[in-house]
Amino acid sequence: MTLKIYDFSIKSLEGIDLDISRYEGHVLLIVNVASLCGFTPQYKELQLLHLEFSAKGLSILAFPCNDFSGQEPGSEMEIRDFCNINYGISFEVHEKIKIRGESPSALFDYLENLNFPVVRPRKLKAKLFQIFTLIQFWFKEKRFPLVGEVTWNFHKFIIGKNGCVAGHFSSDCDPFDDRLIACIKRELNK
Repeated sequence: MTLKIYDFSIKSLEGIDLDISRYEGHVLLIVNVASLCGFTPQYKELQLLHLEFSAKGLSILAFPCNDFSGQEPGSEMEIRDFCNINYGISFEVHEKIKIRGESPSALFDYLENLNFPVVRPRKLKAKLFQIFTLIQFWFKEKRFPLVGEVTWNFHKFIIGKNGCVAGHFSSDCDPFDDRLIACIKRELNK
C-alpha cells in the first residue's frame, strides 16, 4: 500500500493527536519553524497568508524544529507564547518535531522522500544561503542533501486539495514570493 499524506497523524502543541485526513480537500502549507532563526520574521507573512487565504481553503501547519543550529530550543508552551506575543499567530502550530537524526517526523520523512524539487530565489544572496546550508548539512549529516530534503528552518511544502505535493519552497523563499502565491492560488482554484 502506498502512503498518502492523509495517512499521517500529527500532534497539537498540547499533545492532542490529530489525523491529517481532517484537512482533506484543503490546500496545506506545511512549514518547519524556529523562534531564533534569521527567517523567523516569516511568521508575520505566514499569518498574513492565513488571514488572506484560510477562508478560501488554505490551512497552514507549522512544526517547530530545533535541528538546524539549535534555533528552536523552547518548550511547546514557550513556543506558543512566543508566537502569540510576537506575531499574533492564529494558524496551527503543532508539536515540536525532529527532521534530521534519530526518530524523524514521519510526515516530514514522507515529504522529503517524494524528492520534489525545491523552488529557490534566484539572487546572489540566495546562492550564498544555499552554499551555507549545504555546508551545514554536510557537517551534520556527513553527506550532501538529496533532492527535496529540508536543509533549514522555514522550508515550505504546498499540498494540493488532491493530497499531492504541488510546490516545495526553500527557507529563504519569502511566503509572498510570486511563485509560492501562484502555487497556492492555483491549488485553491482546483
